[in-house]
Amino acid sequence: MNIAIIGAGPIGGYTAYLLAKAGHAISIYENHSQVGCPIQCTGILTADFDEFNFPMDSYLVNTIDTIEVFTPKQTLAVKQKDYIVDRTRFDTFFVDIAMKEGAQLYLNHSLSRREGKNIIIKDSLSKTEKIITPDIIIGTDGPLSPTAKAYNFYHPQRINFYGIQATVEGTFEPHTIKTYFGKEVCPGLFAWVVPESATMARVGLATTKNTKHYFDQFMHDHHFVAKEIQAGTIPIYHPEQKLQQDNCYLAGDAATYVKATTLGGLVPGLQQARILADCIINGKKYEKEIKSVRQKMWLHLKVHHIFDEFNDDDWDRLVMYVNQPKIQKIFEQHTRDNPIPLVLKSLLKEPRFLRFGKYLFLNS
Repeated sequence: MNIAIIGAGPIGGYTAYLLAKAGHAISIYENHSQVGCPIQCTGILTADFDEFNFPMDSYLVNTIDTIEVFTPKQTLAVKQKDYIVDRTRFDTFFVDIAMKEGAQLYLNHSLSRREGKNIIIKDSLSKTEKIITPDIIIGTDGPLSPTAKAYNFYHPQRINFYGIQATVEGTFEPHTIKTYFGKEVCPGLFAWVVPESATMARVGLATTKNTKHYFDQFMHDHHFVAKEIQAGTIPIYHPEQKLQQDNCYLAGDAATYVKATTLGGLVPGLQQARILADCIINGKKYEKEIKSVRQKMWLHLKVHHIFDEFNDDDWDRLVMYVNQPKIQKIFEQHTRDNPIPLVLKSLLKEPRFLRFGKYLFLNS
């Protein structure tokens, strides 16, 4: 089959690789002049990334072993293994392996519109358009997905966060991510300091509004000076977002497959890409096969709804509960990409977590 993939991020690249390896004719259309640019992601992978068995030498920047949490009155350190990657090189890795299997890459090309069974691809350099009629179209073109809009299944109630991040110089614990919670710090989410090394870190936060105000305040409070600033739109999972319509499929940010609690989407997006490719290759139902990933996304969304109602006392209390050896052990055994056993085991060991369930009714 002739398959057009819109967007050359890691999800699009990995999908292209799997489908090209299976013998399909793959064309990847990327709006920008370089794969992986501009950078709009912190580039954190949980240890669940190990399941893919990819070589990491070309894009690994740092390995994390601890996450520290700061609330107004409490602190917490959790042992967790994470990888910090160079997003430009990470994205390029997946596109490169796809091209080695025969996929064709077209930079400065984007989906302009749909006309019946055809899609119109615009070349931003030559200012020309071409008509193509692929057997399948896959949208991996980000949170504002032109593909989803062209096929009329961009959900109107999708919620987007807006993130700002800077690279900064300083003195950092090289294997520890620091996160900061509280209404005055970052309402609805958290601020982060993610070290690339002992002397360089990625600092940022994301909110649904007034992001620059909170970012500037956080930078000021911690005496950080930006060497480079990145910004971007980040969707959170919407359970009613359609993933397939006619011969068009969505994956990754375009499908809102982003964890609502942390705004991380690389591992679930890659899992989704693997499932989508398998469905196309073997004639399976995408909406059915994606159920396992969807359940994780749904749980993250429900926890997000709870956190969205938290005041600072709630954050302090949550950290106090987690800061028990019996709960710490659970957090060390399960990653953020595997929330179901993490939540269920924590509730069994510490029933006081149930007190936060009252906030679900405020979002129902």
